[in-house]
Amino acid sequence: MVLLYVLAALLLGLVPRNPGFVETADGVEIYVRTNGVHADLVVPTRWNGVDWSAEFPAHDMSGLVAPARWIAFGWGDRGFMLTTPTWADLRPGTAFIALSGLGQGAVHVEYLDSPGAYDARRVRLSAEQYRRLTAFIRDSFVRDAGGAVRRIDAAGYFGTDAFYEAVPTYTFWFTCNEWTRRALAAAGVRTAWWAPFDIAVMHHLPAGTAR
Repeated sequence: MVLLYVLAALLLGLVPRNPGFVETADGVEIYVRTNGVHADLVVPTRWNGVDWSAEFPAHDMSGLVAPARWIAFGWGDRGFMLTTPTWADLRPGTAFIALSGLGQGAVHVEYLDSPGAYDARRVRLSAEQYRRLTAFIRDSFVRDAGGAVRRIDAAGYFGTDAFYEAVPTYTFWFTCNEWTRRALAAAGVRTAWWAPFDIAVMHHLPAGTAR
C-alpha cells in the first residue's frame, strides 16, 4: 500500500493541471513557500480591497503590535500542528490520528516581513485569479454565527502567528500540501493533479523566487 501511494503521488504529481496558466505581468505577487516538508501560501496582507488583517488582527498574535506586509496560510491537522513544532516532537499517536482523519483541521496563520524566510516561489496572479484564491482560503475556516473565524486558544510557534479552526479533516489523501495544491488549482495556477508532498506543489510553479 505504501508503494502504491508513493507511485500515485509521483505520477499524479508530474501530470499538470491548468497547463495553460500564464502569469499576469502586472498582477498581484503571491508566494508558495516550503520548509522542505510543508508548503504554505504567502499573500499580501492588503491588496486591491482584500485586507486580511480585518479577519486576523495583530492582537491575535502574542508578539505582534501591527500587521506585517505579508501573511502566510498553512492548513493541516489540528493535533499535529499544536503538538509538533519540530519533527523531534512527533508522536506515533499524533500521526495516526492525523492520517486516519479522526482529528480536526486547523490553519496556521503567520505574519511575515518578507516571503523569503523559506524556500519560496513567486507567482503573479490577475485580480480574478486572486479573488478565487482568496475565496478558497476563506472557505477553509470554521466560522461562528457572525461569520468570524475561530482562533484556537493555543500558543503559536513564534510571536507573529496563531492557529484557527478549519475544515475539512486531514487524511492520507488530503494532506497539508494537497490543500495548498487545491488552492492554487482553484486560482487557475499550473499545479499537479495530486500533491500529498510539497515537491509536487513546487515542481510546477514558475522559477521566480522570493526577494
